[in-house]
Amino acid sequence: MKLLKLPKYLLFLLIGISLFSCQEDKSEEKLLHKAQSRLAMDKSDVALDLLASIQNPQNMDKYSYMQYIVTSVGAKYEVGEDMKNDTLIFEAQRYFSKKGNVLDRTLANFYAAQLYNANNLYPQALKLFMQTIHEAKESDDKILTGRSFNNIGYIYYKQELFDSAIVNYQKALSYYDKIENADQRKLKTFTNIGFAYSIKNELDSAFLYFQKGLNLAKKTDNKLEESQLNQNLGITCYYKGEYQKAIEYFQSSLDMDITSVEQIRQINLYLLNTYNKKQDIKAAKQYADFVIKNLPEVTYTYTVKEMYAALSEYYRQSGDYKQALQYSDLEKVTKEQIEKETNAPALLEADKDFYLAQKDKEAGQLYTHIFLYLSIGAILFFIVLIFVFFVWKNHKKDKEEIRLHVEKYEILRGMLHSVNRRYPNIEAEIKAMLEDNEEDEKENNRLFSN
Repeated sequence: MKLLKLPKYLLFLLIGISLFSCQEDKSEEKLLHKAQSRLAMDKSDVALDLLASIQNPQNMDKYSYMQYIVTSVGAKYEVGEDMKNDTLIFEAQRYFSKKGNVLDRTLANFYAAQLYNANNLYPQALKLFMQTIHEAKESDDKILTGRSFNNIGYIYYKQELFDSAIVNYQKALSYYDKIENADQRKLKTFTNIGFAYSIKNELDSAFLYFQKGLNLAKKTDNKLEESQLNQNLGITCYYKGEYQKAIEYFQSSLDMDITSVEQIRQINLYLLNTYNKKQDIKAAKQYADFVIKNLPEVTYTYTVKEMYAALSEYYRQSGDYKQALQYSDLEKVTKEQIEKETNAPALLEADKDFYLAQKDKEAGQLYTHIFLYLSIGAILFFIVLIFVFFVWKNHKKDKEEIRLHVEKYEILRGMLHSVNRRYPNIEAEIKAMLEDNEEDEKENNRLFSN
């Protein structure tokens, strides 16, 4: 009896496991959908917590797993976590380029581009950001369109293609203006445009955009951005030769007590430059000491180059030409390093490749439509031709039948005509026969009467 009951127990066990597994799958899908929703709502930290609750994402169906990868990489990027090695995003991007809906394709392209960007692979990032724009426009996703234009602007900015950077930043602003709750993104973009104009030495335009940013930061009570924009305005005034105004802006930034260590380093650098310009060696000394102290901790090569240049000028004015020459040589080496890292031709090639690829795609679609229309035209032509053939064939058949009927009619008419001609003779013959019969009867009657 036990042996007979064992399979039933196993069956119940398997059913229970199956139901539990299905319930678990549904639970994981719910967690994924919630994480996607939080990512879309700019609550990326919550999205990461939800994703961490999914124990075995690899056991999800392929489509859901690809969505998990995109959401995970996207949430990491948005909260500022390191995602440089999350190369699974490329698998998801390739998958959704073939099977995904517009939203999944757009997000996969966007965050794959961010991974390229994080690894300084700017041509590859540029292509994917342009693809993101193409698809985001189809779905009328103004946020991702604006963010992609902003990222493209940043790529061009990094490669010192400042006119192209400004054009793309301004395109980003045009999309941010169409949506609500985009003040923080507009703030960043105002700052980016200001930087681009600064490097182009169009300082009035730079000042204008930094001032727009400062006004918006005050309006939205964004103290951190306000502090940063005070610093940027100070730098702009420095390059305009308005040194006292520059010092005032720098001091306004420091007085807010929320400046980061990096920001303090930069302000010290520009205060050193400002006092160098004012040739106030005594006031410059404390900032020169700050810059020297901070040098080992700075990794951004553009800032390092500026620090070497400021120290070289300070020591030249101080009369220490040996130190001045040493820092001048370091500045040149750093400048050469920056030039080697610049890859502007590759970006232009990537831009051209994408444009040509889009044109090829459009041409292919046009050829497909032309072929379709020609095929439909050819089918209609053959249908008409077959119809005409059958009409002609039926007409020919009807014509032959008419001809036969005409021939029969002519025969009958001839026969009738012949009968009509013979009718008087037949009538005379019948009359004669009747007269003969009458004579015979009279003769017979006479004989019988006798």
